[in-house]
Amino acid sequence: MSEKHFHLKAELPEAAAAVARQRFGEDSKWRLAVPGDMLLNGQFGNAWLLMNDSQLGVLSENGAGVEVSAEYTFEQIEELSVKPGISSAVIEVKKGNFRERLMRISNVRQKDFSEAVRMINTWLKEKEWKPESIDAPNVCPRCGRPLTDEMSVCPRCMDKGKLMLKVLSFLKPYKRDVTMIFILMTTRTGIGLVAPYLSMILVDDVIKPVQNFHWLPFLVLGMVVCFVAESLFEMLTWKRSAYLGTSAVCDVRGAMFHKLQELSLSFYSRHKAGSLITRVNQDTGQFNRLLVDFVPEGISCILTGIGVLALLLYLSWILTLFMFLPIIGIVIIVRKFFPQFRIYWQRHFEKRSRLSSFVENVVNGVRVVKVFNQERSEKSRFDFHSTAYRDTEYAAELRFATVFPMMHALIMSGMPLVWLIGGWLVFHDKMTLGAIFAFTGYLGMLFRPVIMLTRLAQMVPNTLAAASRVFDIIDSEPEIADAPNAVSMPDIQGKIEFKDVTFGYHVDKPVLHDITSKIEAKEMIGLVGKSGAGKSTFVNLLCRLFETDAGHIFIDGVDIRDIKYEDLRNQIGFVMQETFLLDGTIAENIAYGRPNATIFDIIKASKAANAHDFIMSKPDGYDTELSKGGGNLSSGEKQRLSIARAILCDPKILILDEATASVDLETEKQIQEAIERMVKQRTTIAIAHRLSTLRNASRLIVLDKGKLVEQGTHQELVEMDDGVYHRLVNLHKETSEIQAVEG
Repeated sequence: MSEKHFHLKAELPEAAAAVARQRFGEDSKWRLAVPGDMLLNGQFGNAWLLMNDSQLGVLSENGAGVEVSAEYTFEQIEELSVKPGISSAVIEVKKGNFRERLMRISNVRQKDFSEAVRMINTWLKEKEWKPESIDAPNVCPRCGRPLTDEMSVCPRCMDKGKLMLKVLSFLKPYKRDVTMIFILMTTRTGIGLVAPYLSMILVDDVIKPVQNFHWLPFLVLGMVVCFVAESLFEMLTWKRSAYLGTSAVCDVRGAMFHKLQELSLSFYSRHKAGSLITRVNQDTGQFNRLLVDFVPEGISCILTGIGVLALLLYLSWILTLFMFLPIIGIVIIVRKFFPQFRIYWQRHFEKRSRLSSFVENVVNGVRVVKVFNQERSEKSRFDFHSTAYRDTEYAAELRFATVFPMMHALIMSGMPLVWLIGGWLVFHDKMTLGAIFAFTGYLGMLFRPVIMLTRLAQMVPNTLAAASRVFDIIDSEPEIADAPNAVSMPDIQGKIEFKDVTFGYHVDKPVLHDITSKIEAKEMIGLVGKSGAGKSTFVNLLCRLFETDAGHIFIDGVDIRDIKYEDLRNQIGFVMQETFLLDGTIAENIAYGRPNATIFDIIKASKAANAHDFIMSKPDGYDTELSKGGGNLSSGEKQRLSIARAILCDPKILILDEATASVDLETEKQIQEAIERMVKQRTTIAIAHRLSTLRNASRLIVLDKGKLVEQGTHQELVEMDDGVYHRLVNLHKETSEIQAVEG
């Protein structure tokens, strides 16, 4: 399936293009030609949504050919909408009370149709064409099969050779070890080839002619020396391989974690934490098996195969030709069945990731589980995920168990052929009995690589499936990165401007709409609105945790996309509602954003945050070890540590996101005092549900349903009787009165 089928202006097949020309005219120029994958009746089939400057049409392909299944002029349409369902979505046409289903699509195609509908609605309302690009749906561009959000490469279509080269690229720093392994394996293989040849001499030149019997001890001793030397070199090889494998895997694990630190938040929104942990800890472990088992054994198999084949041809080229019969059968089986193993192991890893994510969620939320008495429900859900994980592994092992006996039977069929054909050659004096013994010995050595291949055939697809998941992360590029011409701004003033900013976490669901506002340097503004109004999104865009879909954000007159990311983040301080504390001491947590800070700097910041007194009340003061997530601190104490951490970084722009939420009035007073000290000489954006938190703000920005609806001082906004802020203040007063009565 061609990648062009996922563009919003796809090339129509000739049959569909002919119908379009006949119905809509030869000179019809389509602004949109979006391919669908379902018919309106719910069956899978080809359909196309078409739009030109005057009308909208739908072509669908049925058993009789391509037909026009819907046709509207723009006067007949007020709006289009996408109605998502469980496994498919419906495109609806609306005008007044009139609604009609236009076409149906699978959820795989929902992203591009949502963008197409947005563009059509913009055209209907504003007569303005905005063909902004969007990401293609997550399907394989080669075979068209849908991929999960966590997959970027189709397990059926991935380039195995290229993937293997990526794996082996981690061996570059260990060229000396690889060379040593190659030398050890070559020596071991050469020694191993000597023993069967000695057996031929033993039979033909010692045992058969009895007069040379005195050579028997020396030949046997030579065989023993060969076996001991071969074992010694094998031991040295495995030791070197073990070091090579563990070191390379450590490098892979490090490369994954380093990349995870670079990737944008949008990447984490598509991947569950448990899945990422599984990739770092378990999928990288598959590399160890590959590099410890596959690399030395692969070298050994190649060297042994070449040496043995040369000696077999030397002993009897006729008998050697017959030995290719079972080998050809094994090759056919490998080519036919082994590609399936990779797919089954890929499914296995996906189920394992889901199980890990589930366990992580339940463990993190164990208090909620117990409070709502849902232990039995979680047990059932675990059994479901665990059973699915077991079934995928069983399916993979079952297919291997089916194929392996077939390969083993072909391998074992070689020995009867040797004695059948070889015996005939001996009887006709075309081969000696000793050569037969040597041939069987070498044949066993030849089939050893084949037997190893069957073992590796189980391991390699498993490893490649894991490798594809590992490199899916390593090869990912952060969506937010420095522009090529990014400017350094190590000392910003703090003037902020939002200009026509629109953003949505999903392309068809904007969270902010055309936000335009200016914040002067060192000004404190309050960001007000109901939950879900877009307040946190507003500050996330300012921190450039996400990129705007449209519009621009400027700091000191420079677009933040043109400022070096490190300079931008170093000068923005963030006090979050949910304080994140690391395992470590209180001092280490305060100095997290400035690791080189002295203890005097840490104490000064703590005093400014009203945190010094409670810290010194702890048995170990600033050296007190925090439990996971700061579980041995109260919410107010954690919040004051967060403020101290922000003060220590001395940011030019400060963001307070619900800094006094979930604390009592006494603690709120202490936090408010700390905030008053902190906001001096800084541009500050404060988000709060409690309006008392905003009493020091010079101006308020009010958001409602993602739109900036009001701006002004507290007094100006309160006097707007029908305003959003006026209603929020009244609601706050009513809530306070109720709390006072209840108190």
